[in-house]
Amino acid sequence: MSFLIQSNNVYKETELSINNSDFHCSPIKGNIGSLPTLFNQDGSFNHEANSYLFYQKAVKDAKDLSPCAQALHAYYQFLEDEGLEWDKFPPIKRLKPTYLFRSHLLKQIKKGEIAHSTASVRMNQIVNFYKWLMHDGYLRINNEKEAPFKVEFVSVQSTGMLAHISPTFAVTTSDLRIKVPRDASSKNIRPLSPLSQESLSILTQYLPNASEELRLQILISIDTGMRIQEVATLSLDALDTATPLAESEHRYEIVLSPQSTGVQTKYLKQRQVEISSELLKALNEYRTSERRIKRVNKLNGKLKSLSATASSLKKAVFVRLELCERHEPFFVSEQGNPVIGKSIEARWIALRTLIKQTYPSFAHRFHDLRSTYGTYRLNDLLEASLPPMECMELLMGWMGHRNESTTWKYLRYLQRKEAFKVKFGILDSIMHEAIGGDDE
Repeated sequence: MSFLIQSNNVYKETELSINNSDFHCSPIKGNIGSLPTLFNQDGSFNHEANSYLFYQKAVKDAKDLSPCAQALHAYYQFLEDEGLEWDKFPPIKRLKPTYLFRSHLLKQIKKGEIAHSTASVRMNQIVNFYKWLMHDGYLRINNEKEAPFKVEFVSVQSTGMLAHISPTFAVTTSDLRIKVPRDASSKNIRPLSPLSQESLSILTQYLPNASEELRLQILISIDTGMRIQEVATLSLDALDTATPLAESEHRYEIVLSPQSTGVQTKYLKQRQVEISSELLKALNEYRTSERRIKRVNKLNGKLKSLSATASSLKKAVFVRLELCERHEPFFVSEQGNPVIGKSIEARWIALRTLIKQTYPSFAHRFHDLRSTYGTYRLNDLLEASLPPMECMELLMGWMGHRNESTTWKYLRYLQRKEAFKVKFGILDSIMHEAIGGDDE
C-alpha cells in the first residue's frame, strides 16, 4: 500500500558533503516549509509525484497541497490495487489507467463513499499532474493514441456583470472531467446548514462550557459571517477600523484586509464586515483583559527572539510570527502562539461532542455558523422591503463571495424554507444572552 507522510522543512538549495563515506545533506537557503511526500508500496520514493509536489510548492507557491497530495495518493493506490503503471497507455481508451481511475471514482460516488465535488477535484488534479509530466519530459507521447486523455474545449455560460455582452466563453478541459451537480439541495453536495432557532438556543446553553476565546470566536462567526481563518487572524488593527453604520446605531463595520489589517481573507481581498455594538464592546473588554495580556506577553517574547530562532522554525510558523510583528493578533494561545483555524475547529468539535451527548442531532460544522449569519441576515434585509438585488449585493459584499451564484444559494434556500424565515433580531437576542447582558 502506498503511503503519504508530511516531511519537515524542505529547502530549494542544499549542499552535499562526504565524511568518511558518510553522505550528509545540509540546507543552504530557500526554505519552503513542510511538504507531503508519497512513497510506493515497497517503500521506495515516488520520484515523479514528489517532484510535482515540490514544483507546486517551490515554483507555483501553492498555499495548500492537501487536495493535490490526496489525489496523487488515491491515484497511485488505485494503480497498485489494479496492477497498472502510471506511464503505460494502451491505444484503447477504456484500458488507459486515467480512464480506469475515472470509472473508479464514479463507482465510489455511486456507493456514497465520496462526493461529486471530491471526485471532480481528484480527477482534475491527476489531469494537471499528467500535463506537468508531459511538459517536463517525464512522459513522452509519440501519437494521439498514447495520450493519457483528450483535450476538449467547452462553452461555459457567463454569469458576470457583462454577461449580456459576452454570454458564453470557452475553457480548455479534458474528457476525463467529472461534472458536479449544480443543485445545492442535491445530496451530492453538502447544502447550506444554518442553525435553526432551536439549535442556536442549544448552542447558547453550552457556551459557558467553552473557553472565553472559543465563545468569542463562535459569536464572531455568527454575528459577522467571517470564515474560520478570518476569525483566527483577526487583529487589533481590524478592530481599530470599527466605524458606526449611518443607518444603524447598533451596528459597525470593520475592515478585513491581508495588507492593511493582517486578516487573512479568502482570495486575499479586502472587504468590510458588519458587527454588533454589543459584540464589539465584549471584544474590546477581552482585548485589555489580564488573561489575554499574559498570552500576548509570551508571544512578544517569541517575537523578540525570532531572528535567532528562525532557522529552527517551520516556514509556516515563521510566516505567522512575522505577520504578528506587523499586526498584533486578537487571539493568542495559552502557549503564546497566534491561533490558527485548525485549533478553533478542534475546540469546536470538542464542544459539539459535548452537546451531542444530550442532543444527538446537533452535528453542525463551525462553517455552518457563517451560513447562519448569511441566511438570517438576508431574510431580515428582504423583510425590510429592500429590493432583492440590493439585498444580494449587500450580503455578497459582507460575506466576501467571489461569485454571485454563491450568494444566490442563500436566496434559493429561503425560498424553499418558508418556515425558516426568522428576523435577524433573533441573533441579536442570542448575542445579548451569550455575552451575559442579562446579568448586568
